[in-house]
Amino acid sequence: MNERRRFVAGVDGCKDGWVVVLLELNGGRSVIDESCRVVDSFQNIIALPESPRFVGVDMPIGLPTVAIPGGRACDRQARQMLGKRGSSVFSPPVRAVLSADCYEKAVALSRASSRHAIGITKQTYGLVPKLREVHDAMTPDLQARIREVHPELSFAIMNGGEPLKSSKRSDKGMGERLALLEQHFGRVVDELGRVRASARADLIDAYAAAWSAWRMARGKARYIPEELQMDSRGLRMGIWF
Repeated sequence: MNERRRFVAGVDGCKDGWVVVLLELNGGRSVIDESCRVVDSFQNIIALPESPRFVGVDMPIGLPTVAIPGGRACDRQARQMLGKRGSSVFSPPVRAVLSADCYEKAVALSRASSRHAIGITKQTYGLVPKLREVHDAMTPDLQARIREVHPELSFAIMNGGEPLKSSKRSDKGMGERLALLEQHFGRVVDELGRVRASARADLIDAYAAAWSAWRMARGKARYIPEELQMDSRGLRMGIWF
């Protein structure tokens, strides 16, 4: 790989693995050349041949050991920032849940972690295989370049600091997000035809994650919470945008 070529990437989980938007940074220009692909494992995200300087991942990195109402500090703060779109921020499970081999066991492990006896939803349990992939691979050193993001925070910043009004699952919401992305990337809609229909929302989120990774490379990204919070493995529990 040409040493003068510099890349960042955005990543979101999808049915077939992980959808990746790879951006080549063109010096000081604001124009970004991009491509997308689906990668079969998170380990192969870490080993991308382009060696992205920053990788924004739409998946929790750093898990609590105790379940508390509202989840991690970054999750609570993100919801406050997003207002009506705050429901898009879920509370990740406690680390013990990663060992569960069924939903009932996951609920029991979550409830046993604290006096609050908080369980987990089936939707959250559905993310456990992806969370397990990430947490089997991640180390504190890798967090220097592989960082947790949340697409709705990215879109809010793209939108002048205002959270979007419509859900990404609606036609109106999809249009809002595509319009914002195309201000930075051109015809993103052309890339949607390269992935399964079921992965198109994931691709749009990966574009937003890549945009935040681009902000990291430019020294413009923000991070919440301000106070450093670490999990039991020394991973930071926070979100970049």
